[in-house]
Amino acid sequence: MKTYLAVLKSDVDSEEFREFLNLKKIKILDYYKALQVFKIQSDKKLNPKDFKKFCISIEEDRDDLTI
Repeated sequence: MKTYLAVLKSDVDSEEFREFLNLKKIKILDYYKALQVFKIQSDKKLNPKDFKKFCISIEEDRDDLTI
């Protein structure tokens, strides 16, 4: 399974995004509300174009992430 970080657009409702993920059978691992970032998991490779309505960016999670 691959893990991704999805950064929501400022005008997107997080509940609407949760419903979208559930329909796509994508598992939500965590939600960082202050950052508007979802940590999600899927067996399939995700196409960023499918998330364009909701996300500024979606990237595969890496071990070298620093803030």
